[in-house]
Amino acid sequence: MANDTIKGLSVNAKTLILILLFVNVGFASKMLSQYYKMKEAGYVREKTFQEQLEQRVMKAFGSMEELNKMVADITHQREEAEKLAESFKSQGEQLKFTNKRLEDAKTKLEEEKARLQKEIWEREDALSEAKKMISNKDTTIQELGNRLETVEKENELLKKQLEEQAKIPGEWSIPPQ
Repeated sequence: MANDTIKGLSVNAKTLILILLFVNVGFASKMLSQYYKMKEAGYVREKTFQEQLEQRVMKAFGSMEELNKMVADITHQREEAEKLAESFKSQGEQLKFTNKRLEDAKTKLEEEKARLQKEIWEREDALSEAKKMISNKDTTIQELGNRLETVEKENELLKKQLEEQAKIPGEWSIPPQ
């Protein structure tokens, strides 16, 4: 046996290596077959899922063409919705601009309103002053009218007195004042 160990490995070691090699090859083949079985099962599962989905579609829509038609319609509606959203966005920007202009106009109108209100109050004050002046002038005119009446009455009296004195020829005198 010493001869055998010198030339290489012993028979026991060679047998052990050979057994381990067969075990490894057996394990590897077992793992490969298990891998292929799992791959096949996954494919079958995926295939059955797709078949089930197609059956559901067939039950729901009647045919794949109808489903494709519906998908195309939904896609078209989505594109239209995106266009509408873009349109709404641009309209929103226009509305913002218009709102800004309206706010500016509103501010200007408020300023104009305040200015006009101030002018109205000034004119009302002037009108009330004018009314006071007119009422004062009315009272003054009335007083002057009353004085005029008294002066006219006095003139009438004086005329009567002059006429009476003119009737008397001898006495000419100036009436006392």
